[in-house]
Amino acid sequence: MISAKTNLSFSSDWIQQIPTAIALVDTNYNLVSASPNWLKKFDFSQSDAIGLNLYDLFPRFSKDWDTKLKYCVDGLKDIKIIDNQTNDKNPENNLVWDLNPWKDGYGNIIGVILKVDDISKSRKLELELNRTKLILNQKGNIAKIGSWEYLINEEQLQWSPIVHTIYGVSKDFEPTLNSALAYYVQGTSRDTIKERVQDAITKGKPWNENLRLKRGDGKTIWVNSIGRPKYKDGVCIRVIGTVQDITATYEQSLNKLERNQNTFFDQVTFGLILSDFKTGSIIAANDAFAKLAGYETSHFKGKTFKAFISDSLKKRSINLAKQLKNKGAFKAIETVFYNKDGKKLTLRLSGKRIETYSGGFNVLTTIENITPVIEKEKRIKGLLEDATEKNERLLNFAHMVSHNLKAHATNFSLLLNFLDKEVGESERKKLMEMLFNASDNLSETIKGLREVVAIKTNANQEKKEISLNEHIFHVEQNLMGLLKQNNGKIINEIPDSIKVKALPAYLDSILTNCLTNAIKYKKKDKAPIIILSVQKTKAYTTLSIEDNGLGLDMEKFGDKLFGLYQTFHKENNGNGIGLYITKQQIESMNGKISATSTLGQGTIFKISFSNS
Repeated sequence: MISAKTNLSFSSDWIQQIPTAIALVDTNYNLVSASPNWLKKFDFSQSDAIGLNLYDLFPRFSKDWDTKLKYCVDGLKDIKIIDNQTNDKNPENNLVWDLNPWKDGYGNIIGVILKVDDISKSRKLELELNRTKLILNQKGNIAKIGSWEYLINEEQLQWSPIVHTIYGVSKDFEPTLNSALAYYVQGTSRDTIKERVQDAITKGKPWNENLRLKRGDGKTIWVNSIGRPKYKDGVCIRVIGTVQDITATYEQSLNKLERNQNTFFDQVTFGLILSDFKTGSIIAANDAFAKLAGYETSHFKGKTFKAFISDSLKKRSINLAKQLKNKGAFKAIETVFYNKDGKKLTLRLSGKRIETYSGGFNVLTTIENITPVIEKEKRIKGLLEDATEKNERLLNFAHMVSHNLKAHATNFSLLLNFLDKEVGESERKKLMEMLFNASDNLSETIKGLREVVAIKTNANQEKKEISLNEHIFHVEQNLMGLLKQNNGKIINEIPDSIKVKALPAYLDSILTNCLTNAIKYKKKDKAPIIILSVQKTKAYTTLSIEDNGLGLDMEKFGDKLFGLYQTFHKENNGNGIGLYITKQQIESMNGKISATSTLGQGTIFKISFSNS
């Protein structure tokens, strides 16, 4: 057996090995592939001929060719054309073309198979005789086609005499729509014809279906049922159609399909499994699935389908069975599958219930390996998460630059104003000392910001064990002007031995944000008092920052406190960024932050630094 690679190109692999003159054209009659003998017969080279239209290759072909090619694309088989034109290779007008439909793995017609042979005069006469026999057979088959008409308003169904014969009932039988539909075999055939008739009446849809019908004498046959709605003044008033006994030809095609089932399976690149609907026993598996699973195709035959699916899919199998029973198919699902080598694969399964010739049902399941797609989605998701994280870091850094430098600028401005108004030499000297300290702190802040820019790994890898009080002292110096302006006071109850694991720049930013807020949101009639304390556990070192300011209604605003662009006091010009950034910074260092507050009494922030 020769395996296929794709629906259109599978023949290209094996057609080169065929000794006969054979070619493949698609439904537009463009040459897809050809055997060496076919190319040689007409002096074509493969590189020049492939892709060209048949009529460009053979300008002499008449309209009769176009008609017969269309018949072939419609499904008519074994069409023969005698080529009466001469060429250098065939000076005696002795070519015959055999035309047959070219089908893909689903049975869909995707082109035409063209086979050409040299013929003798006796063979030519034989072909003419066969053509005559074919015409006579086709005329004979016409006699097996009965016509019918259903008058919708009158609810009256009229049959021609041949329909009575096909149904196996007497000529006196008076059909109704329901009684006529009841002769179709219960299951897919009856459900299909009922749905088609309803769609024709209500939606104006025609139909053409091959269905199983149980005659009045008990014999089951295959019929081709065709129906067309007819309208008057925009309303469907009747449906007309034909019914034809196609048992002989259809059974032959079914038997041929069953005989060639393995070939059908091998013509697709995705996995296929055919299983019994009732038992779940696998009837056949194609090469593509066997290769994916790492086994031979014979390994699956006779085993139940559940032996190869995950536990989660087994739990869903009852629902899948219901879908197959009620709707004839189940929606595509994804499941995990481990092949023979233990490799984890993600598969997409979709199934369809198909009726067998004997009236039973099988399930045809298609299996696609979507592992590469899933892995690509994970990579894309990782890239998006990385981009999001980087954007947050940029926002974080931008805020630190803005907030920290703004604090320094405010401090300088206030100290300079005090210096300008102060006349006492002693006080001016103190203010100058504060300005020099502020200048040194500004330099330290800029240095810290440079360190943040240099960080390329995650925050946990860059944390340092640093003195908490040293950073509190630096931040307090930076806010000295603001404290002096508001008569603020910081009460530090933290021992000098306390150290925390943190990014220095992040710690300064967190302290600056929290202390600035404690001063900024003070009561109008009270000087701000800020109490700093610390509590140490095995997992965390927790800094408490308590103030006597305005406080918040936590029932109303508690869940929004650390949200982006959230402000709670209209009389102060907040931008709603500070606490959001503070939370991002402490959490990036594996820490956490929380707050308790009472409106009119003050707020306590608890900032927990991870000890690990």
